[in-house]
Amino acid sequence: MVGFIAFAVSDFAGLAWSPTFVVPGVQRIGSGATVNSALDFYGNWTPDSWGTGTNLSYQPTGGHDGGFLRMTLFGSNARGFWMQPFRVDGSVPFTAAVRLDVLITGGLVRGQLLVSVDGSASVPDPATAIGKVNYTGPTPWNTTERFRADARLDDPGIYYLKVAFIAESVSGPVDVGFDNIRLTWTTDAAVFLYVPAPGPAVVFVSQDKNLFLAYYGLIVAAIVLAAGYHTVREVSDVRRAFTAPLEAIGRRLRSRSGWIAVGQVWMAMTFFQVVFILLFDLIVALFGGSPAASPIRIDNRNAWVYLFELANASVYEEVAYRILLIGVPMTIGSLIVRVMEVNRGGTWNGSGPAGRHIAGAWRYLLGGVVRRDSPKETLAAAWAFLFASAAIFGLAHGPGWGWWKIVPAAIGGLGFGYLFLRHGVGAAILAHFVNDYALSLSYEGVGGIALETVLSLLFIGLAIAGAGFFAWYVLHAWRSFWTLIARFRPPAPAPTSPRPSAAYAPSDLRPAATPSPQFSPGPMPEAWPPPPSPPATPAVFRDVGRVPPDYRPAYVPPPYGYPPVRFQCPQCGWVEARYDAGRFTCTRCGRAS
Repeated sequence: MVGFIAFAVSDFAGLAWSPTFVVPGVQRIGSGATVNSALDFYGNWTPDSWGTGTNLSYQPTGGHDGGFLRMTLFGSNARGFWMQPFRVDGSVPFTAAVRLDVLITGGLVRGQLLVSVDGSASVPDPATAIGKVNYTGPTPWNTTERFRADARLDDPGIYYLKVAFIAESVSGPVDVGFDNIRLTWTTDAAVFLYVPAPGPAVVFVSQDKNLFLAYYGLIVAAIVLAAGYHTVREVSDVRRAFTAPLEAIGRRLRSRSGWIAVGQVWMAMTFFQVVFILLFDLIVALFGGSPAASPIRIDNRNAWVYLFELANASVYEEVAYRILLIGVPMTIGSLIVRVMEVNRGGTWNGSGPAGRHIAGAWRYLLGGVVRRDSPKETLAAAWAFLFASAAIFGLAHGPGWGWWKIVPAAIGGLGFGYLFLRHGVGAAILAHFVNDYALSLSYEGVGGIALETVLSLLFIGLAIAGAGFFAWYVLHAWRSFWTLIARFRPPAPAPTSPRPSAAYAPSDLRPAATPSPQFSPGPMPEAWPPPPSPPATPAVFRDVGRVPPDYRPAYVPPPYGYPPVRFQCPQCGWVEARYDAGRFTCTRCGRAS
C-alpha cells in the first residue's frame, strides 16, 4: 500500500503539471478544408496526364451538382490525376477525411480510383494511397466512402490532395467525372458527450476553446475533490489499517477506507491485465496473429491531447458506465419499491415522513450504499448491473484498441463497478485515474529516463503484489455469490419434535427425577385396569435473559446510535438472526419468526 500511495502521488504530480501542456494546446486548435469542392468554377485544381495522352478538362455543367472535372482515357493503362494544395495549422494530432462523387462512362473493363494525401507535388504513389476503389465497368454518379487521412498529416504545413484514375483494361475510350471533392481536417481533440447504447453514441461535440478549458477545469476539479473527500474522511480508517498488527491481516484487508480499497482493487486488476497480455502474446507467438499493442503514441507534440483525454476518461467513463448503467437503474428500482411501500401503508426502517423515505432512493445514484447485509433483492440487482456494465465497458474498448482489449477492460469495469457500489463514484474515479494517468510524468518529460525507470519498476512490483489481492477478491466474490443464492432459498422447515438441549435450560426448570419404587407389587389380576401412564415431561422454556455459553458475536454494535434489537430464538435459544422482509431468521437453526 505504501508503494501504491507513492505511485498515486506521481499520478497527481502529472495532473498538477498537465495544464502547462493542455491549456496552450487548446488555444491552438485548428480546422479547415480544401476549396472549391463543389466545382462551381474552374480553379484551385491542377490537371496532370501522368505521362500519357489522357485529356483532363473542366465541365461547367453535367456534374452531380453543377460543374465537374472530366478525365478522358484512350487506352489500356492510361491514367491521370487532379491535384489541389491545402494548408494545415494548429495543434497536432490532426484528423482528416476525403469523400467525392465519381461517374464512369465508355468502354471501361477494369480500372482503379486512387485518392492520396502527401506533402509532395509529385505524382501519386499507389502504395501510399489512403483510398482505392476498383471498377469493372461504367457506373452512374455515386459517392465513395470516407477515406481517412489522419496518418498523412504529421505536422502543420502544406499538403496535396490527389485524385487519380488508372484504366487498366478498356474496350474503347473511357470518361471519368469527379465532383464534390472535399477534404476536411481538424485538430483531433474536442469536448464530446456520449451515452453507452451499448456502443458509445455521441450526443454533443464542440471545439469551442472557452468551453474546452472550462470542461477541462471541471474534470481536474472532480478528480481532486474525490481524492480530498476520501483522504479527509478516512484518516482514522487508514491509520487503524496501517497500525494494526501484522497478524490482523483481516482487519487490514477489510478496512472501510475507500483509498485502501482503491489500492487493493487497482493492484488486483493490474495483475490480471499483465498476466492476460503476457498469455495473449504467447498464444499469438505460437499460433500467429497480431500481438496486443496500444494505439496510443505519445510525444511532446500530442501529449496535451492524451493528458486531457486520459483525465476525461477517468471521470466521464465513470459517469457513463457506472452512474448511467448501475446507479440510474438501481435508483429507479429503489424508487418504485419505496413508492409501493408507501402506497400500501407499510412501514420502513427508521422514522420520518413518506416523502423523505421515497427521496432516499437517490443515494443509489452516486453509489457507496451497497453492503454485504443489504436486502437480497438489492444485492441481486447490484450483481446483475455490475456484470452488464462491465461487459459493455469492455466491448466499448474493442474498436479503438483491438479485440484483445475487451477482457482486460471488462475486468477493469468489474473493479470500478465494485468500488462504485461499495464506496461511491469518487472511489471509482480515483481507481480509473490512477490506472490511466500512470507514467504521466514521463509524457511530460519530467525526470527523464531515470524517473520513468523507477515508476516502471514500481508498477511491476505492484502488479506482482496484486496477485494476492486478486486471489482474495475472487474468493470473496465466490463466497458472496453463493451466500446470496442461499438467501433466496426457502428456510428449512422446523423439526416437529425438537429435542431440547439441557445446556440452555435453567436448572430450576428441569424435571425432577422420579423416585424408584420401594416394593415390588405382585401379579395383577386380569380384571384390574392397566396402570396409569407416567406424567409427560414438561416442555423446556427458553430463558430470554440468558445468552448461550458458546455464543460468539459476529457483529459488535457501535457505542453510539440506537441500541441493538433483542432477539432469542424460541427454537434453539440462539441470540443472533437475520432480518429480512419483516421477519427474523435464526442464523443457527434457520427458523423464521
